[in-house]
Amino acid sequence: MGLYIKKRTSKIRKLIIFLLLIFVSIIIYYILIFSDKNKNNPLNNLNFSNAQFNENTNLNPEPNFNKSKLQEIDLNEYFTKREFDQSIKNFIKQNPDFILTVLREYQLNQNKLEQEKINQKQITSIQSLNQQVHQMYLGDSNANKVIYEFVDYNCGYCQKYHEELLAVMKKDNSIKLVIIQMPILGNSSEDLSKIALASSLQGQFNVVHNYLYSSGRKSKMEDILADLFLKGIDLEILKNDIDSQEVRDFLSIHKNYVDEFKFTGSPATIIGNQIIPGLIDKNKIIEILEQEFS
Repeated sequence: MGLYIKKRTSKIRKLIIFLLLIFVSIIIYYILIFSDKNKNNPLNNLNFSNAQFNENTNLNPEPNFNKSKLQEIDLNEYFTKREFDQSIKNFIKQNPDFILTVLREYQLNQNKLEQEKINQKQITSIQSLNQQVHQMYLGDSNANKVIYEFVDYNCGYCQKYHEELLAVMKKDNSIKLVIIQMPILGNSSEDLSKIALASSLQGQFNVVHNYLYSSGRKSKMEDILADLFLKGIDLEILKNDIDSQEVRDFLSIHKNYVDEFKFTGSPATIIGNQIIPGLIDKNKIIEILEQEFS
């Protein structure tokens, strides 16, 4: 009987130990599971300060914001280049008037800037022109009003313009009319320019210039020279001067003036700081003189 009780007690003890081991194992298992879950819990990454606690309110967590992470964000995930290009195309299609207005304003601004550059360059060129000594002129050499006329003696408009200028100078003797040769209508025009320039070397420019623009001017060179002889021009000296280096230099200087102002047609005029291409009447000439020299 005693032996039986002892064996039974031993079995019970082993059973209790076995159950304790199972219980301990279960506890350890749950502890490990709970710990692993806490590590993966995003709330564990939040920082809290004492100021975030209030006795009468709940917890208000504030995430720790990292600016460097924001810079690493790839915006292409939200708005790709292809989508951006398509958006621009759609806007242009839906707003053609707006696009045209922008383009017109841009072109107007560019034109304005370009014109300002041209105007400034022209003023600089005019100032340079005023500083030069000009031997071919009509009127008073000391006049304070200066008109520059670019001429071709074969130009019909130039002949008409010459009459308008003379009418203005008849009323106002304080004008100096400087003549710049611009022979653009062929070899005949260049020959007549040489005659006018050569005549200045013997002090007869006024006589020759007025004759070449007169209604009585002959068409043939022999007849022109004969008329000039009758007007007191020394033809022997004239012929020598036509082929001189001085006349060639005059032609070159006058050509540079024409190129500087980019004139392509005659007549052309400079009055003060105004550049006037083409023919204008005497009233317009007077108006511009008043604007520039009043």
